[in-house]
Amino acid sequence: MHVTMVRETWTDERLDDLTKHMDEGFREVKAEQRALRAELKAEMGGLKKELKGEMSDLKNELKGEMSELRGEMSDLKNELKGEMSELRAGLDNLNRRFDGLLLTLLAGFVGLVLVQLFG
Repeated sequence: MHVTMVRETWTDERLDDLTKHMDEGFREVKAEQRALRAELKAEMGGLKKELKGEMSDLKNELKGEMSELRGEMSDLKNELKGEMSELRAGLDNLNRRFDGLLLTLLAGFVGLVLVQLFG
């Protein structure tokens, strides 16, 4: 079986109609592209504002946390200074007692030696 195709002739009028139709289609596509660009631009602007707000909130939160941490570290430093001062006082007291004990032992030893020598 042999199929015969019908060939249409393209007149100038038909070509002009096709050109107009294609021009309209391209105008529609360009208008859609412009609308999409404007929509994307607006979305990006909104995202930028939202991101700036989030970053500002995060920055403020971090400042607060750092300030609180500095306060805690300062408190710990002061507490440590107090404990070191107490430790020094305790060591000084122990040192005085030890010195007193040594003097007592030395006096006792000298006394024993004197008793042995003269006694």
